[in-house]
Amino acid sequence: MMPATLAPRSHREPLLQGVDVFGGRDVRHGAPVRVAVQIPVCLSFAEILGLLSFTSAAPLFEELEDEAVIRESLQYAVLDTDLNAMEEYADRAMAAYLGQPMDGDEDAESYVRRLAVAVTRTFGVSA
Repeated sequence: MMPATLAPRSHREPLLQGVDVFGGRDVRHGAPVRVAVQIPVCLSFAEILGLLSFTSAAPLFEELEDEAVIRESLQYAVLDTDLNAMEEYADRAMAAYLGQPMDGDEDAESYVRRLAVAVTRTFGVSA
């Protein structure tokens, strides 16, 4: 499998003072300086599929055509998921993708297959 790379560069200096986490002006006096930190993450097709299938960041069925939503959902999922869970989600996603869903994931099969098409289109990786 070919890994996909997210966040190819990093910032190591303060961007702005008095800015909150989401980029808006922080009205509190003495607000901390925030820096943008980008960390390269190499993910396999299965890991991307698992993160987008079984986390709270999973895009809605009708959002699967929007590549921006797919990318943003994956970024959130990576930040919100530990490595053990990521591996478990990858296994579950591939089982559903291959038509052998694990117990409790039977309803996920059609979603995972449709999501796999979106992952391939968005990131250029496939099973």
